Amino acid sequence: MRDIPDSLLVEIKKYCIKNKNQESCGIIHQELQGLHFLGCRNLSSYPRESFILEPNLIVDYDVKYVVHSHIIGSSKPSPCDTSSSNELCIPFLIYSLIDDDFYLYENISV
Repeated sequence: MRDIPDSLLVEIKKYCIKNKNQESCGIIHQELQGLHFLGCRNLSSYPRESFILEPNLIVDYDVKYVVHSHIIGSSKPSPCDTSSSNELCIPFLIYSLIDDDFYLYENISV
């Protein structure tokens, strides 16, 4: 997946599996040493169907990707995923627990 190291994908997958009863979420951010994954608390009132990140994360970190899982269904982005990614101008990396795969959504018109 583009510039995301395999070791980071493994870390994200383990995090999502550990939190398999709700959509996991987090960010991949840039530090001097490279890309790092930060798992975050899902603030959604309906965490089995959606996720909400702490808004300050987008301001406090150099966010390269927003990460979340789909516990039901494929890793393909929902309309809400595409809309949110487009509004933030940040790609979404989605992991499907059912299909055990990733999908990287990037708005190509930006």
